[in-house]
Amino acid sequence: MNPQDTPEKPVDPAERTIETARRYANEALDRADAGVRSLREDVQPTIDALSARMQELAERSKAMAAETSAQAREKLNEYGEKTSAYVAQQPLKSMAIAAAAGAALALLLGRRRD
Repeated sequence: MNPQDTPEKPVDPAERTIETARRYANEALDRADAGVRSLREDVQPTIDALSARMQELAERSKAMAAETSAQAREKLNEYGEKTSAYVAQQPLKSMAIAAAAGAALALLLGRRRD
């Protein structure tokens, strides 16, 4: 029996409508998918550029923080040396200043307990 000899089944209008709707839905999904892919391709260079810029800024910030830390350490050493030199040059005056600072601190701490 040839396929040409088989009688064709009558097509139900509802089935035809469903099949047409299914075809339109698939075409719409294909177009939407193509649009999303195109958008992703358009946006990806911008995302890559922003990512590179953020990495650059992070590295620059890290370098600046290290530099600031080194400068603060230098200043602290400088002030320590100046203080030591002052104490060596003015030992009695330095002891009087230390005693006055200690007395003031003792008064402040003593009042806090009351």
